[in-house]
Amino acid sequence: MKNTNKKADVKKTLQIHSQAKVEFYKEYLVRYLRILSLSPFIRQINIYDVFCGMGVYKDGGKGSPIAAFEAIKNFREDPLSSKGQCLIKLVVNDKDKQNVENTESYISKHNNGFCQLETHNKDIDEMFSYVSAKVSESTSIERNLVFIDPYGYSKIKREILEQIMRNGRTEIILFLPISFMKRFTNAAVTDENNVVQYEPLRAFIDSFFPDNHPIRGENIGVHDYIRYISDALKLGKDFFTTSYYIERNVSTFFALFFISPHIYGFEKILEVKWALDASHGGGFNLPEDMDNLFKEDFIKEDRLYNYNVLRALLLDYLKQSRTNREVYKFVLRNEFLPKHANNVIKDMHSQGLLSLVTNDGKPVRKGAYHINHDAYKGKLQQTITFKLAN
Repeated sequence: MKNTNKKADVKKTLQIHSQAKVEFYKEYLVRYLRILSLSPFIRQINIYDVFCGMGVYKDGGKGSPIAAFEAIKNFREDPLSSKGQCLIKLVVNDKDKQNVENTESYISKHNNGFCQLETHNKDIDEMFSYVSAKVSESTSIERNLVFIDPYGYSKIKREILEQIMRNGRTEIILFLPISFMKRFTNAAVTDENNVVQYEPLRAFIDSFFPDNHPIRGENIGVHDYIRYISDALKLGKDFFTTSYYIERNVSTFFALFFISPHIYGFEKILEVKWALDASHGGGFNLPEDMDNLFKEDFIKEDRLYNYNVLRALLLDYLKQSRTNREVYKFVLRNEFLPKHANNVIKDMHSQGLLSLVTNDGKPVRKGAYHINHDAYKGKLQQTITFKLAN
């Protein structure tokens, strides 16, 4: 007998691409909580889940609000964590009241003072207004993380994201249905009949991209489409943005986008990307049905490819003198990690390709290049200047 409720059933189970999304979010939260707890200046962390979904699915899968709660719980229970006096507030909302009640019920049963739970059953526009107001009011001792996993993209507006990011104490993780958006973008922006179905997508594209932008074209690849959106989410500011694609099937991709005013948060999200995708740090691909006999060979090839890409970037960048602080920022902007840069620079140093000079005239030991956040923030006395050797 044909299952006529297949679509409904899918919505009640946590699909593999949704698992990848939740894993990414939880992995970042683990780092986010640990970092902020170490700061003597932070007293409150606010985590907003604007579209919380079912929470716990019929198949036992756990959605974003439960993943966030478990990250908080694990953090609080970890004897090695520096928990300090930081209050953690988890704010969840969904337009479906039953979803909110299910989420609240689960967390309340397992919450032993780990976090302060706040629930809402607001419509989307009202919730965005609420979150914008709250993060705008947050003080210097607070930090905010806003997770936005909408049912589509129609409610995602540039002005809303700008309002949320305005005070410099907030980060955003945004999930978008990339393949669907890409499929209809050209039709939406060239539509002369003002087709109603195209209006939300047209408004999204118009708010972020000028008339001559290539994202409006017909022959654009999915990864270029993702990259253009990631760049646009800098919102004309010096924000740090990146993306993480998620493959649902061979023709359908979603993507998570991260926006932060802080380079250290950006480094941590890059760590998550490389931890989840050791080959390219780019995204999630569906697992193969069988182990590939040449898997290890492919991994080695990927590492060599990434090494050579970064080496070429550094060879060009270091034609001019650069400090270790500048190199740190450059490496992250190109979505590599400091450990990747240290490997490349160590080899270049050994090969005599680099001239390295310290501010105090001392020789630079191999591997001691101070390409890290502490050096970037000026916590280390020593500055190293890099330049290609003559």
